[in-house]
Amino acid sequence: MRSPGRTLPLLLALSGLAAARPARACSVCGCGDPLVAAAEGYGRGGDLRVAAEGEYLSQRAGTEGAPGMTDVLDQYTLRLTGVYSPVAPLNLVATVPLLRKKMAMDRNGGSLVPVSDVTTLGDVELAARYYVLDLVNVGARRRQGLAVSAGSSFPTGQNGATDGTGQRIDQHGQAGTGAFGPFAGLTYRLQLDPWSFLASASARVRTENSYGYRFGSALLWTVQGQWSPLSWLGVGLGLDGRNAGRDRQGGVPVENTGGLVLAATPAAYLEIHRGLWLDARVQIPFYTRLVGEQSVGPTFVAGLLYEAF
Repeated sequence: MRSPGRTLPLLLALSGLAAARPARACSVCGCGDPLVAAAEGYGRGGDLRVAAEGEYLSQRAGTEGAPGMTDVLDQYTLRLTGVYSPVAPLNLVATVPLLRKKMAMDRNGGSLVPVSDVTTLGDVELAARYYVLDLVNVGARRRQGLAVSAGSSFPTGQNGATDGTGQRIDQHGQAGTGAFGPFAGLTYRLQLDPWSFLASASARVRTENSYGYRFGSALLWTVQGQWSPLSWLGVGLGLDGRNAGRDRQGGVPVENTGGLVLAATPAAYLEIHRGLWLDARVQIPFYTRLVGEQSVGPTFVAGLLYEAF
């Protein structure tokens, strides 16, 4: 079993998974590092970590071309993540999401009218993070690392779902983006038992899908700190951000898309069995500067992490 100083930084990293998930199809919901599951740093060759977590988020945006009406999105995600380290400084990450996306229309503050309800596979993501620097000071119980990361989401999620009349549902109600979402970034990690800190920034772009829709490019960042007072318990607090450009349809900017979101992410981690951890967290937006009529609610996440060696 790994020492808490190595295990909990991974759990803290997983707490940022409310970041830009490959399965998400809205242009502003979600912020933070898209590869936090690999942020632990140097492992040992052959290490394998697997995680399963559930997530809920909500977003509201003005209905395009329909003043006074609002689209309401509720998204439920079951996400499976695997992190494998074939050699110590390299983490290979695969994420497979299963989504349920419910959209409804709010007509001038009246009752919600259901629009669509889709449950299916989302966009799978493959990525890697490589630590180019790893400095250890045994006497000071300090370890620092600097890593580069790159990856992409793939258009595995359904993007042509239709309603009961055979008409394609809104792009933001689709389980997949129908496009690729490559990204690259840098991560700095400091471990100073019983504390650890992580800072990460990355940029993601989107390709245009077959319907002529392109989600806005985004700059994402995460700053996190954690304290592990006991070998089986940790608490953390993060600051996640996302600044996204407007979506485009046929090259034309889409109404009520894009903008800035800042969120605080308190979290807690509990080892319930040797190598098996439970984590729970909530991402709370505290500042937004969004384009047009938009709002985002808290994101709730709970999951299990198992470390196999």
